[in-house]
Amino acid sequence: MNKLVILTVLLGAFTLSGCNEKTYTVSDFKNNKELLDEYRQKCKNGEIDGNSLNCENSHKALMSQNRIDNASWN
Repeated sequence: MNKLVILTVLLGAFTLSGCNEKTYTVSDFKNNKELLDEYRQKCKNGEIDGNSLNCENSHKALMSQNRIDNASWN
């Protein structure tokens, strides 16, 4: 029984440790188009949770870029 508990705890810790990917800021995404494209694709495909901070920040960066690109300066 103790071996089962230990094994379960170890497997849980191992699984959770793989989920700690780096969190990028909106500025990181704005300054790196490849990173932005990569994360927008991952969020779209469901590779990572759409509610994750990286998905939210990449979306904010994209929306910010779209506002600037579509702005009229006349």
